Amino acid sequence: MLIEREMYESCFYGFTLTDCVVRNRNILYFVASHEAQAAAAGPTQQRTVDKRIIVCFLDEPMEKRWSRQNLKGYARLHAGVSLQPLEQFVGVDADGDVYVVGGGAAGAEQKIPEDKAGPLRGDVTRLRLIQESLYLVGGFHSVCRRSGRNSWENLCANLPVPKDKETFKEAMTSMNFKDIDGFAADDLYAVAGQGNLWHYDGSSWQAVAFPSNMYLESICCAGDGSVYIGAQSGTVFKGRDNRWTLLHKGDLSLPFNDMVWHAGKVWCGNDYGLWWIDEGSVIKPDLPAEIAVCAGNLSVADGILLMAGTNGAAYHDGEQWVHIFDALQMEEQVQAAQG
Repeated sequence: MLIEREMYESCFYGFTLTDCVVRNRNILYFVASHEAQAAAAGPTQQRTVDKRIIVCFLDEPMEKRWSRQNLKGYARLHAGVSLQPLEQFVGVDADGDVYVVGGGAAGAEQKIPEDKAGPLRGDVTRLRLIQESLYLVGGFHSVCRRSGRNSWENLCANLPVPKDKETFKEAMTSMNFKDIDGFAADDLYAVAGQGNLWHYDGSSWQAVAFPSNMYLESICCAGDGSVYIGAQSGTVFKGRDNRWTLLHKGDLSLPFNDMVWHAGKVWCGNDYGLWWIDEGSVIKPDLPAEIAVCAGNLSVADGILLMAGTNGAAYHDGEQWVHIFDALQMEEQVQAAQG
């Protein structure tokens, strides 16, 4: 493992991992919430729960490898990375509050403006690095792109919003973007609700005819030129433009919350495991036990796939897995040391 007991106690003990992101092949970020506070607060009081941004510098010696940033007053925090104009961690909570680390900065930025016209129309649901820019999607067809400090470019364009109070409740699902990905700034795809798929050509959005009304949860614009969409129960569709086929009918209790391209194939993950899409088949690989327990969130950048969940973290460098830590083992070590 890549962390010692004392540093684990300082960074992770009493906190639960909720997200992760790769900045580059030497810098990994984790977001964690105070476990006891989160259990007492419930989903509507997340601002009362302490958060942490934890950084791992893989190219540093053990004594300098880890650091942490404590946060208060943030709702559910999503982990993102922007590579331009500065390479840095960008965390955005569900309400649009922003916290940045790296590139000579560490602190809060202005809240993303919320308005019916955008850039933020509802709760933030996902951050995604596409090429070198950080994109955000959320409720009521929210879409924007980070262009610099305190600056988010509105990409809502012609996307519809609820017309009246009667359609508002339905729109909370049908217009709630769950994920976004793209091949370029003028070739983006975003998914929402039951079979709602949208394509952006750099100036406007177009609804894409989709062959299912299943709930769509995740998306990956893959290196093989195809778009993969994760639907409810781990079902996967493959296609592009207006051509879509059912690749795999899932029977899982959870959908894939992340789909990423790494080492020549699509990787899919949720809290219960990791799967590959390889040569048209969805396969659950035979992972070492210490790696399998790290299932949860996935992030890819600079040739590194990071997997982190409540039970630990590991990364894949394109050839092999490296175990970062096992939460259960580290918790036992801390408790034994505390007597």
